[in-house]
Amino acid sequence: MLKCSSILLCIPLVLLFIVIIPTSGVHPQTAWAPDYWPTSGWQTSTPEAQGMDSTYLTAMDDYIELVDWGFAVVSTVVVKNGYIVHESYYGSSDETTRRNIFSCTKSFTSTLLGIALSEGYISSLDELVLDYFTDRTIANMDARKEAITIEHLLTMTAGFDWPENDYGVEDPYTLMTSSTDWVQYVLDAPMAHEPGEVWNYNSGASHLLSTIVNISTGQYTHEYAEAKLFTPLGITHYDWGKDPDDNAFGGASLRLTPRDMAKFGFLFLNNGTWDGAQLVPESWVTTATASHMTLNAHTGYGYQWWTSPLIESYSARGYLGQLIYVFPVVNMVVVFTAQTNYLQDDVLLEEYILPAAGYTVSGHPPPDGNLIAAAIIGAIAIIIPVTAISVYLLYRQRHTPSTST
Repeated sequence: MLKCSSILLCIPLVLLFIVIIPTSGVHPQTAWAPDYWPTSGWQTSTPEAQGMDSTYLTAMDDYIELVDWGFAVVSTVVVKNGYIVHESYYGSSDETTRRNIFSCTKSFTSTLLGIALSEGYISSLDELVLDYFTDRTIANMDARKEAITIEHLLTMTAGFDWPENDYGVEDPYTLMTSSTDWVQYVLDAPMAHEPGEVWNYNSGASHLLSTIVNISTGQYTHEYAEAKLFTPLGITHYDWGKDPDDNAFGGASLRLTPRDMAKFGFLFLNNGTWDGAQLVPESWVTTATASHMTLNAHTGYGYQWWTSPLIESYSARGYLGQLIYVFPVVNMVVVFTAQTNYLQDDVLLEEYILPAAGYTVSGHPPPDGNLIAAAIIGAIAIIIPVTAISVYLLYRQRHTPSTST
């Protein structure tokens, strides 16, 4: 049997394990503020100056040039701590090249609706959608359609029979955008589910959100965006496609440069603040980028944002590889533009960009150096007196004459 003093000698090692080991994988959310605001333009930095390893990012460019889908990548932009640390353009594109960001547009539409809500133009997300269209005669009416709320539109759970991903001749997206009244086409669509029950991707629902912004504010959505987002962010080089009624398409067709896409991500990274102004309510940023629907183990959906609990991020995602990723845990925004639906952004992120930032795919970043230093100091403060006591007891045990009865 171990003597008491022998057990005491083990205590310092146990304490070292308890105090230091759990710090690995701990990444506290600390207060952080940008050194500047990129309203008039981004500043650049070396990756190393922002705590990143440039060898990963260089290797990523090499990888893109070698893989068979790499020719379709148009740009990659990595912003860390508010600085562009990596920026690559492929082919004839450059930082001034605008692209249709397709369904990334939905995240802008959602944000504008959140701003309209905060300004009192919309009273609640529980408002019934049809209350905004009382002047229209709507086909396929039933109790389910009457129950659709604004929140159902935001979460893609309105319940319409809308097989958008079929991409066929009868695809509702194509039929809507070729019609003379896009809003009417969406409102007339038959119902397939109770609102709130089934997630179904629906760009028509996103356009209804844009129309609600238009109706509630009395401004075209693109005009409202100009005042509330684009001008404050310094986004001047843009275009936004419109429906036959001259209102911005809520589901797609916003054209931006990659750097301006990054500004939008940076706005959300900073909880809706920009240069001292709260452009988007912080509560909206939190709610819009949370998972309201779980699609699978790796993917959720918020208010027109995709969520990824596995790597603690959220993203705006558009057709043919237009992507805006936000990683709050490492103060990073990543933008991709491409011309392919086969862009392996998960590979680029998990094998190159996230490791460059010291973030493991499991979702647990490497130990914070300051935390480890503090843990070691704390451990020493405990271990030294315990060790001294252990040594003293061991000395007494060995030098005290044994007695017997």
